[in-house]
Amino acid sequence: MDDLTKLFPDVADALGIESVAIVEKDHYIVELLRLLQPLTFDTHQLVFAGGTALSKAGISLNRMSEDVDIKLVPVAGFSQQYSRGQRKNIRKGIIQIIIETITASGTFRMDEEYPKVTRDEYRYNEIPVRYPQEYAQAPCLRPFIRLELMETDLLEAAENRDISSLIMDLTKKGEIVGAFPCATIVSTQAEKLISMMRRTAASVRNLERAVDKSLVRHIYDNFCIVREKGADIPALKSFVNECIEQDIERYGNQYPEFCESPIEELKMGLEELTSNPVYKQRYQQFVVPMVFGESYVQWEEAYACFRQTALDVLDA
Repeated sequence: MDDLTKLFPDVADALGIESVAIVEKDHYIVELLRLLQPLTFDTHQLVFAGGTALSKAGISLNRMSEDVDIKLVPVAGFSQQYSRGQRKNIRKGIIQIIIETITASGTFRMDEEYPKVTRDEYRYNEIPVRYPQEYAQAPCLRPFIRLELMETDLLEAAENRDISSLIMDLTKKGEIVGAFPCATIVSTQAEKLISMMRRTAASVRNLERAVDKSLVRHIYDNFCIVREKGADIPALKSFVNECIEQDIERYGNQYPEFCESPIEELKMGLEELTSNPVYKQRYQQFVVPMVFGESYVQWEEAYACFRQTALDVLDA
């Protein structure tokens, strides 16, 4: 481990990454996943999802992805088998075990400056995890790994993938995290399309609890998926419809307009991305510094691809 950390500057240089802190954080994200990998629960499966999972799935994002999104996937019959109070306590117990595992690691600790967030009877949990930092932080990076755990059903069965860091990929040193269950590429793409449009529309209606300025990374990620895999519109359409149903169930009370006319709301979010220059500014601030190598994509190109994919799906 110590030998690997000494190689961070060389790896950053070889990959054309300006900030060594990006290589450092990527390394510790994989180490955090290594801690989580052996954890098993009778009622839930841990499934790695989101942009970080994509970047480890053979999609050449060539960008630093600094969050760890974990889906807590309940077993069949979970809602019927347990009462509401029991379900809450089961979720709470799982989160507690995860926190205890992290704090007992000797490598990671909780971040007192950024308290954890728990909502909806422990269905949603956000845990800021501090990791060892020897290199000056890049302004585009958070000073912690945001571990997000959310109870949800999968759109399709998970795939087992081996997880490796930038430093492992380049040096062939270190031990991969083997066979971690991961969300599929196309289901992740569908979730990114919906999340970007719905949350943008919600912010127009002043319904967002807190604005996540880095959300524009979804637009870049969609571009990379389409560039490498194309857009499977029938599959995306099916998953988008499922996402809409899940979101209505999850956020319906907070967002009545989305319940009444979800497609219109999503299209409103899409138009806001075009008309409000703040999204291009956020792209320059939170995507461009995270991209390395020869992968830089202009906002106009990334957004045009996102818009086309979204309209193809929504109008299909």
